Amino acid sequence: MQQKELANLLGVSPAIVSRHAKRGMPTDTLERAQRWRKRHLEPGRVKGARYTPNHDPAPERLPSLTDALPCVLEIEMEAAGDLIDAALARGNQYGAAIRTWQLRGLMRQTTGDACPRLSLRVWLALLGYWLHEDAEIRRAPNMGELLTPDAFGARVGDGGTPAHVVLFDACDFDDVAINGWPEYPDDET
Repeated sequence: MQQKELANLLGVSPAIVSRHAKRGMPTDTLERAQRWRKRHLEPGRVKGARYTPNHDPAPERLPSLTDALPCVLEIEMEAAGDLIDAALARGNQYGAAIRTWQLRGLMRQTTGDACPRLSLRVWLALLGYWLHEDAEIRRAPNMGELLTPDAFGARVGDGGTPAHVVLFDACDFDDVAINGWPEYPDDET
């Protein structure tokens, strides 16, 4: 494909295409060029991605909420989980607590159907706040066993807990794991 054709398809000048090609942008297909631009250029400097106050979005497709949220890949959550597991196995509670907080932040950016495989030790670090202190799962023999949210939920309680509830509670939006459960005044009627 000619750089001039690519420039027309991207909606930029041929000089911009030439400058980006010198920096490594592929010019053989539009898709590869767009992918390179997405990875290597700041969003505010890409034509069509900047905010223009007088511009109305196309009526056929308005941006949705999921367009605005970055989606974290399961592999990123699993890598963070591996760091937590290693810290807990070494007895580094402070390091594990910091990483657990970071993992919760990643989980808040995922979709509801995410299925990260985390060790039982990590699930307990994330969800220990809502488990009874004498819960049988806390004494499981293989703390390094990798479990999906669904598999962890099946092992907790009598009827199990659905995966989407496990993920939501692992995020701990109210910071109950840090601050404790809120105290409510007794109703005396």
